[in-house]
Formats: sequence, C-alpha cells, structure tokens
Amino acid sequence: MYSPAIQTLAAQAVDKLENQKRSLIGHFVRSMMAGMYVGAAIVLIFTIGGSLAAAAPGAVRLIMGVMFGGALTIVVFAGSELFTGSNLVLTLGVLSKKASVKDLLSNWLWTWLGNLAGSALIAFMVVRAGLLDANNPSFAPINAFVQKLVATKMNLPWEQLLWRSILANWFVCLGVWMAARIKSETAKVLMIWWCMITFITSGYEHSIANMCGLLLGLLVPHGDQITWAGYAYNLGLATLGNIIGGAIFVGMAYWIGSPKARMQPVEGAMAASAIPQPAVNGQAAHDPAVMLK
Repeated sequence: MYSPAIQTLAAQAVDKLENQKRSLIGHFVRSMMAGMYVGAAIVLIFTIGGSLAAAAPGAVRLIMGVMFGGALTIVVFAGSELFTGSNLVLTLGVLSKKASVKDLLSNWLWTWLGNLAGSALIAFMVVRAGLLDANNPSFAPINAFVQKLVATKMNLPWEQLLWRSILANWFVCLGVWMAARIKSETAKVLMIWWCMITFITSGYEHSIANMCGLLLGLLVPHGDQITWAGYAYNLGLATLGNIIGGAIFVGMAYWIGSPKARMQPVEGAMAASAIPQPAVNGQAAHDPAVMLK
C-alpha cells in the first residue's frame, strides 16, 4: 500500500545526496531559497496578525493558518531544500539502505545552515525595508504583534516547546508524504495547504519558520524577554522536536507500517509505479528527470 511512496521518497534521498556531492554550494543556495520562501510566508502571516489583532482577535490564528499554506507549496513546486522535509526523506533513504547515517547527518547539517542563512537574509531585508517600524502608524501594530509573539516563543517551557515542535513537523512531513502519493497537482496543493493550516492555527513550533520569525523581533528594538539566548533555545529544541516529528512520527511510522516495503529489494521496487516526486530536491515535480519509471 505504501511501498511506492516510500520508494519514491527514498529515491529522492539519493537524488538529494548526489546533487549535494556534485555541488555543495548549489545545495546551500537551494537551502537558502527554502529558508527565504518560508520566511516570506512568516512575514505575511505576521503582517496579517498585526493588522487584525485588534479588530478580529478571535479569527487571527485561523486566518494566519490559511495564509501560511503557500510556504510549503512554494518549497515543493518551485524546488528548494527544506530541512524539515529532509527529516522524512533522508530517514526513508537510510531505512531503505539507499543512504548512510553519515549522509543523513551531512545533508541535515548543510540544509539547516542554508535555511538559517536564507531566513536571516529575508529577516534583514524586511527590517531594513521599514516594514516593522514602530514609529510608523501603518507598521506599529505589526511591530507590537511580532514583539509579543517572539517573546512568548522564546520563553516557552521546554517540554511544551518540544511537543509543539514534534507536532509541527509531523504535519509538515505529512504534507511531503501525501505529495509523494498523490498524482494530481491540484490535490497536492490542497493537502499541503490543509497540513499547514493545522500546524499554524494550532500553534505548533517549526524551527525553520522560527529562524526568520524570531529574528524579526531581535533585529528591531526589543524588550528584555527577547534575547539571542532565547533564539538559540527555541531553535535548538524546535530542531530536535522537528526531527522526531518528521523522522519518527512519519518516516519510521510508515516504514514500520509497510512490511512489503521492508521486504522488497531496494532496486527495481518502483517498476510498477510512475509517481512524480514533489520538488523538495530542487527539481520540479513534473520534470521527467524525477519521474519514476
């Protein structure tokens, strides 16, 4: 039942690693792109949150969740390297014996660093553009919203932060998983969007989203509750939780739940399927080069 999707994602792991070994700079740039795409979506929902916080406080989280769906959709369809998606893909590559643990750790490290660089770049651009200027009446409510949210995130109790992070990447990787199982691009968009609505509206913690989101609070004048130590604390625990959510709650869970995938040979297991890969490896989903024959 799940074998084609597992083998599709395992093949993506191979493709990711080959591209990374071919050009580490290219891989880093693709990772920066993912950080910027997610960061752009964070800026969008923070702008919406700040604009509506006073007028419609009860609807803010739902509207933010609806609007964040574009983040993973752009990552998948435009093509880029997202750390949290790779938590699923590389795990299945290792379990399918198409990648080593060393390969996995190298990919995760460089992807995470690239995501951080891209997130930092877009946060810097947004702040320099004056879009969080507390002295501008048009942007002051957004600044206040960002400050309050960032302070809250940086001071969450560790257990709450960890569980929220596990839940976040469970849903992000479910989006990647379903994109590998669904042939219709319209259906892929809808299912990815649904996962993003769930994770943002529920208040989960995503390490890559927080890379940009928390920096927005740090790069403008802020209170004592917003610190670089708080930034490191949140990203560290969120990264750990995201790994657990993607690698174990999705990757390992479906691997254990698919005895056929574990039993069949690694090579040739995909012969009967022609499922396009979602473009989380830098290539478009419709590209013939990534179609499984």
